[in-house]
Amino acid sequence: MDTKKLRYFLAVVEAGSISSAAKQIPIAQPALTRQIHQLEADIGAVLFYRDRKGVSLTQAGHYLYANGQRLLSELESVAKKTRDIANGYRESLSLGISTIHPYIPSITALISRFRSRHPSTQLTLESMLSGPQAEAILAGRLDAGILFIEREDEPRLDYYPLASFRMAVFTSRCHPLIATTPTSLKDFHDAPFIRFSRTSTPGSFDRLDRCFQKVGFVPNTVQECRDDITIRSLVATGMGYAIMPSIMALGDEDIVAYELDDLPIATDLMLAWQKGRQPAAVKTLCLLAEESH
Repeated sequence: MDTKKLRYFLAVVEAGSISSAAKQIPIAQPALTRQIHQLEADIGAVLFYRDRKGVSLTQAGHYLYANGQRLLSELESVAKKTRDIANGYRESLSLGISTIHPYIPSITALISRFRSRHPSTQLTLESMLSGPQAEAILAGRLDAGILFIEREDEPRLDYYPLASFRMAVFTSRCHPLIATTPTSLKDFHDAPFIRFSRTSTPGSFDRLDRCFQKVGFVPNTVQECRDDITIRSLVATGMGYAIMPSIMALGDEDIVAYELDDLPIATDLMLAWQKGRQPAAVKTLCLLAEESH
C-alpha cells in the first residue's frame, strides 16, 4: 500500500471532504481525487460513498481509517529506530515527561538511573501536558510517557503506577483572597479560581467537576490556562486560587496548599505506553522504578 495515498485518504476523512482536504494538504482537488481512486483500485475496495454533499465512509473505508493511523505510526517508528541503529544506537526511547517534573525529584532520579545504566540507548525527552502526551503515545510520536492520568481515562494505554499525590487548593501566602483559613470548598464561594483548560488534562478536569457537583460548589473561574507553571505563577501573584497536586507547594514560601476533607481527590503519576506494545526500554524503566519502591 502506498503510504502517500494512505495519508491522503486519512486527510480526506478528517477534513470531511475532498475539497477541504485538498486545501489543507495542499494539493489540487482533481489530483487528490485521482489519488483516492488509485488507492481504491490498489486495495480493490470502494472506500467512500460520493454524493452532492461530499463523501462518507463505506464499511471498508471505516476499517481502513480505524487501522490506517496505526499503520503509519508503526512505519514511522520502524524508520526512526532504523536511523538510530545507523547512528550507532542499539535502542532508542522517546519519552514524554510531566511539565511539573522539576517538583517531583523521583522523575529525574528515574531518568538519571536509566541513562547511567543504559548509555547505548538514545533517550529523547519531551516535556508535555498529560492530554497531549496520551495523544502522542497513541499516535506513535512517543514510545511512552510519564504523566498524570487514571487507568479509566484512556483504556488504549497500559500503565505502571509511579506515585500518587493529593490534590489541594493553592493560594498566595502574600495575597490572601479570603479572610479565614479554609476548611471546605464552600469557603471559596465566589472567590476567583484559575483552572486548567479541559484539553490539557481532561480526566482530572472531569473528576474535579464531579467533586464540585457532589458538594454543591460552583467555582468562579476567572482564567483558564494550559499548563501548571503558568497557573502556579498567577496564584502567587494573588490573581486567584487553583487546585493542583499538593507536591507543587513543597518548599515554596509564596504558596500555601490546603488539603480539604471535601476535596478527597488524588492524582496518579503513571508511566504509560500503548496497550500490548511495550518497548524493551520501557520494560527497563518499569524495573528501575520498582527498584526504588
